[in-house]
Amino acid sequence: MTTPTKIKIADIRVPKNRRRTDPAWVETLKADMQAGNGHMVPIEVVPETSDGSPYRLILGGHRLEAVAGLGHTEIDAFIRDPKEVATEAQMRKREIAENLIRRQLSVLDRSRDIADWRDIHDAEHGTGKTGRKKSREIVEDDELSANFALNFSEAAQTVLGISRRSVFHALKIATIPLPVRESISLHAIADSQTDLLLLAAEPSERQAAVARLLTMAADDAPKNVAEAIAVIDRTVKPATEPAWQKVATAFSKMKEGDQDRFFALHEAAIQRWLKGRQP
Repeated sequence: MTTPTKIKIADIRVPKNRRRTDPAWVETLKADMQAGNGHMVPIEVVPETSDGSPYRLILGGHRLEAVAGLGHTEIDAFIRDPKEVATEAQMRKREIAENLIRRQLSVLDRSRDIADWRDIHDAEHGTGKTGRKKSREIVEDDELSANFALNFSEAAQTVLGISRRSVFHALKIATIPLPVRESISLHAIADSQTDLLLLAAEPSERQAAVARLLTMAADDAPKNVAEAIAVIDRTVKPATEPAWQKVATAFSKMKEGDQDRFFALHEAAIQRWLKGRQP
């Protein structure tokens, strides 16, 4: 796989379960290609065996759309040995690993990838709850999520920089139903852990209502989940963002090391809060 090969774009099948591509990122790549800035990394494919298409895309959905959007009929690709990615789970794990490292991945997409990895882990190791549906439209069991976060982060914390706390939050966010995730995937809240956790805590029908309000083409549309919930509950829209939400929003955007330093500085307050929750 050291030398890329030119293949026809029409010969590539893109799996339906891939994350939604960001049109803005596709346009950025197109502009960069037209300007001749640098060399685009080839996409990765594997020979198709069941669908009839010659190839199945593994990595590079945005690059593929950008090249196709420029009117090209061929693209450089690394063709992987089918033995290296013999199953859908192996291909999905490889895609997830690259996604988690990529800087432009939103909090929402990152959460979905971590949850998918957990499902693959459950299937491979039999650690899932008997009869548990493999759908984030069903609220996941907290204990299972915590156990997976423990096992996952031992390996992922070093390779991908993901802490146990981040995994647990991601699994909560990934419980948001697929239609709702798709509708908000390009909205600003898709990159706000605070908003997504608040949305995930709502019942599914209210999540759908929140998403509809946030994506309205209107100047007075709610700008965040708290405002949308206020509209649904017919309460007064908050004039200013609460202090705790400002801190939470800033915290969610910090790097893991900065989050750990924050916890260390506020350890006394955290211990007080934990003690108050004990029965």
